[in-house]
Amino acid sequence: MPRTDAWPQQRPRVPDCTETADLRVAVGPGPAVVVEICGEIDIQSATELQDELLRVIRRYGPRLALDLARVRFTDCAGLNVLLATRRRARLEQGSVRVVRASPQVLRMISLLGLEKVFALGGQHVG
Repeated sequence: MPRTDAWPQQRPRVPDCTETADLRVAVGPGPAVVVEICGEIDIQSATELQDELLRVIRRYGPRLALDLARVRFTDCAGLNVLLATRRRARLEQGSVRVVRASPQVLRMISLLGLEKVFALGGQHVG
């Protein structure tokens, strides 16, 4: 199960994510809650990540800023989780944006034409 860590006032470094099957989620303060995801988002981790992101919305509110700079791999199941989280946030008058993304994530988002959906501009590479 992904681990959610609430950030204190200062943004700590997320623990090293070198294990292949590792997925970590850290939550930080801001106008939109910053959710830093580290590891791989794929069919094996998708359900757990979805549950974790829904918990974040319930606990912190529906405005999320996703930091995906430390995501090493994602597939369509992973992007489906992000889209489902966005749908849930919008139902609660919120939003989900990607504020930083690894080259792997950027490539998948671009291939699927989802740059506008996640409010990606030109300088969001991690």
